[in-house]
Amino acid sequence: MKLLYGLLLGWALCAPPANAWEQDETLHVQGGTLHVQDETQGGTLPVTERKEVEQLFETSLQSDDYERNKAILQKIIDLAPESEYGRFSKGWFSAQEGDYEKALSEYLAALQIRPDFGEARNNLASAYFHLGRWSESIEEFQEALRQHPEWSETRLNLGSAYYMAKRHFASIREWEKALQIDSDLVITHYYLGLAFDKMGRKSEARRHYRHFLAVDIAADKIDEEYAEYIDHATDRQLEIWVEEGNERS
Repeated sequence: MKLLYGLLLGWALCAPPANAWEQDETLHVQGGTLHVQDETQGGTLPVTERKEVEQLFETSLQSDDYERNKAILQKIIDLAPESEYGRFSKGWFSAQEGDYEKALSEYLAALQIRPDFGEARNNLASAYFHLGRWSESIEEFQEALRQHPEWSETRLNLGSAYYMAKRHFASIREWEKALQIDSDLVITHYYLGLAFDKMGRKSEARRHYRHFLAVDIAADKIDEEYAEYIDHATDRQLEIWVEEGNERS
């Protein structure tokens, strides 16, 4: 996951429930080899290759190793470039290069093949987010969550899209739901602090900043991602305390 100026953008692959990659298929024999035909695509892929591609994709979902995932997704492209997994992988690489329009087209192609492809839907929403297309980002995050309501980071990102669209009540609602699903998603307290701060609800903002600062964050996280947010939350918590004192006096 990448943190950007107080917003968490869902570009890492989130783990799906078991068998989320399955779809309706037609089997037939071609030249003595069993193949899978995707009706929406009209192409064929040997069953053994399709199983390998599905296994590779599942492995990428379970890995936090960026370089390993790059290698896995490239192998998927080499094996099945026009499958939903291949189009997803091409979209992922386009996004890493900052070409979000190209990423959009690839994720949309993946969803044309398989409309219930939750990971593609999630990353499509993130691409819209990067392009500042908040309404479309919100719509796609909502659709991903209709399919996978347990995806806490997608819920977090939906809240971020609402925040950017200046729909602060909606952002708070989604961030609170994300915490209900995963209480270890500590950055959510920082985001809630931002939203309440923006709305002038200072005591609630200070409470969430305090929750965020109370968490024992690993040193590598502080160095790589969290230092800016820790500094801001620390400063804002003190400023709010002073502001509230001045209001009482």
